[in-house]
Amino acid sequence: MDKYEHGGNIYVYDEDVIDFSSNINPLGFPECIRDSIDIAALTKYPDINYTQLKRSISRYVGLKNENIIVGNGAAELIYLFVRAFSLKRPLIPSPAFLEYERAVTLSGGNPLYYQIPEEDGYVIDVDKIVNCFKEVDSVIIGNPNNPTGKGIKSDEMMIIIKEAYKRNIPVMVDEAFIEFINDFQQYESTQFAKDYDDLFVIRAATKFFGLPGLRLGYGFGSENLIKRLEAYKEPWTVNAFADAVGRKIFDDVKFMENTRKYIREEIAYLTNELKKIDELVVFDTLTNFMLLKLKHWHVGDLKEELLKRGILIRDASNFRYLDNRYFRVAVKSHDDNVKLVEAIKEVLK
Repeated sequence: MDKYEHGGNIYVYDEDVIDFSSNINPLGFPECIRDSIDIAALTKYPDINYTQLKRSISRYVGLKNENIIVGNGAAELIYLFVRAFSLKRPLIPSPAFLEYERAVTLSGGNPLYYQIPEEDGYVIDVDKIVNCFKEVDSVIIGNPNNPTGKGIKSDEMMIIIKEAYKRNIPVMVDEAFIEFINDFQQYESTQFAKDYDDLFVIRAATKFFGLPGLRLGYGFGSENLIKRLEAYKEPWTVNAFADAVGRKIFDDVKFMENTRKYIREEIAYLTNELKKIDELVVFDTLTNFMLLKLKHWHVGDLKEELLKRGILIRDASNFRYLDNRYFRVAVKSHDDNVKLVEAIKEVLK
């Protein structure tokens, strides 16, 4: 498996598969966007400052336009942060999203990894994170974390942010999956972003709003931090479609509430059913995907058998500290979730 391979790569499979490897909102995208595209907008450049788009995001999170930056998915903003701060030695609690490491190594850096302990159910120990600060120049952390699905509450994240601030260590918090958490307000760091010049919080329309093909990411920081990032950023990386859609989606409160309710119910179903399978270790999750471990099988064999049944899982063996016993599955429709459980039971019986 390629070192930086992601889930969702259905294009290499000839047959139709139910894609549990991609952790996108199973309810699809908000219906409100269907009439949001003005074809005439394609004949002119997008607003280089994205004023209306930022205004929509501003209403959503309660920050000023000056505290917001937009980009071509969260991925652009991750690479931008690394580049703008010339990060060479970030602390990355791991296993973690592979693009954190790739962004740093492509810039000539060498991350320090804190191994999140499996024996604690992949819950991050904030004190151990802080103890690593003397060895690093920055912190990159997913909240909730991908692939473990675990989160850090705001009061604990505040400890990390304050300790980093004392040492002039920039912190990037990736909240790409945070809106899936039922009580996500207890976990978010957006409210701290305007007050700390070295704190950058990232989100995306990709996962929660079900729009991976649109490539719309957005981030929050102090006015000084946003100015610094803008100085390193290419112009017009958000196209007219993403700009138009982004002005609509953040007002669709019903879609957001329906999503959280659905995810809560289906994760409960999957967790309950998969824990009945003796061969599996199931790690509890806050979000729309879950990490699982095989006790005796190799994930390649399970993946091959499930593909015969039209099901694709995410081989998680290329995440740091995970091996060929680990895989990740995301919530899909209830019928598809039932098919997943039955197929895994059949294969592992």
